[in-house]
Amino acid sequence: MPLARNAVYRVGRCYMSSWQATAPVLDAAGELLQAWCVTADQHGVDMSAFSAASEWVDRLAVIALEMTCRNARELRPSTHEQAIALLDAVVMRLAERGIETQRRMLHVPLPRADTVPEQGTSRPVPLAITIELEHGWMLVTDEPAASPLVEIVGRCDEAGIDALLDLTHLIDEGAYGDAFHR
Repeated sequence: MPLARNAVYRVGRCYMSSWQATAPVLDAAGELLQAWCVTADQHGVDMSAFSAASEWVDRLAVIALEMTCRNARELRPSTHEQAIALLDAVVMRLAERGIETQRRMLHVPLPRADTVPEQGTSRPVPLAITIELEHGWMLVTDEPAASPLVEIVGRCDEAGIDALLDLTHLIDEGAYGDAFHR
């Protein structure tokens, strides 16, 4: 599976502009791509001829990623009360990680890392986690007006909080550059 997983991670980081997928979503897409490669091999298609960077592998990786993202987006709160409760759970999980913050309306501000890029603004600002009922997790700059959005694709329930926090930590530290750059 390393070949398939690496292909999904690579195309995922290339094609995601207004959204980022959590590690479990990327892993599920890698597993799906691997299963397709095994099936192709069983049907006489020699998959060893394809490298991780081949055009066909890229195309299949994008499709696998889109399919797993669609499934992940189905798990989200359906009411504002459920979203608030989930954001409160995010605050508690951050506290377990030694990060003190509190929910402000429908936002959970994250402390700004020293390495964070400007993130879609003209100056470095902290990021915040929010929830949109239509999409699920969203990452915004912690400014109330005209805040750009980045959808975080992953389970938008208590089981998905750790993967969300792992990804937002990487984004906050600048691992993916300006996450809001389109």
